[in-house]
Order: sequence, then C-alpha cells, then structure tokens
Amino acid sequence: MKHNTALTAFFEQNRQKLFAYLIRLSGNTHEAEDVFQDTFIRYAQTYPDQQNPALLYTVAKNIFLDGRRKNRFSDMPEGYEPADEKSPESILICRQAQDRLKTAMDKLPQDERSLLAMAGAEGLKYEEIAQAAGLSVANVKVKIHRARQRLRALLEVSDG
Repeated sequence: MKHNTALTAFFEQNRQKLFAYLIRLSGNTHEAEDVFQDTFIRYAQTYPDQQNPALLYTVAKNIFLDGRRKNRFSDMPEGYEPADEKSPESILICRQAQDRLKTAMDKLPQDERSLLAMAGAEGLKYEEIAQAAGLSVANVKVKIHRARQRLRALLEVSDG
C-alpha cells in the first residue's frame, strides 16, 4: 500500500478520540488496542481516499462487535496505572469510580453503550454519531438522553 499523507494526517487527528471511544466501548485497554489497530488497517485498505470520522467510528464499532461475536477477546483485567504520581488512596478512588461506571455501562444494551461512548469520546457531534450509527440526528439525541438517564439511575442505585 502506498503512503497517503492525507490519510496519515486523518489518522493522527482521530487517534486519541477513537482510542478513548474504544476504551469506553470495551472497558478493556487490551481489547481497545487490538480493535484500534485493526480499525486503521481496515480503513486504510478499504477507504484510502476518504477522511470521514463517522465512517472511521463505524468501522471501529463493527470490528469490536465482530470480535465480541467471535469471542475473540477475553475479559482481561484492566491493570490501569496512572501516568502521574498519585496517592494510593486517590488511585483506589479512581479505580472504584471506573469500576462502578463500567458495571453500570455493562448493564445497558450494546447500542446505548456504543452511543454513549461516541458521545463521550471527546464529544463527537450528534451528526457524526448519527451517520456512524445509521440513525437520524433526532433519534440519536433521544437515545443518548435516555441512555444517560438510565446510566444515572444505575449509578444512583449502586451508591445506595
């Protein structure tokens, strides 16, 4: 495959947002890394002349879902280590919050998790989410609103 500087720039622009989306979607850094790499390879092979973020997220979501269907990924422990030096207490609090959020997210249907992850991954626009999900913008807004309400309720239950 020849080197495409426009595609390389596109990947660099979307790298962090996509990886954040995949971590939120999978809840697992190892799985997110695998899907992340596969996404860019497949996108470069299939759409070498396009720079469409919504399409990139669609490819990523499909690879993730294919992997889940094939049971390709195991539930590996997160093993999260923060980059900066924090106290053991603050690390524990962060891990507990992440665990609570992941547990609540896991109780949501896959489509709601995916929409919330896209909305939370550096704030994709509703138009981009709609295009990636194959829904209308109005439908995306409603679904995200309802998913956030459901997630909020699940988190409140886990607090009580």
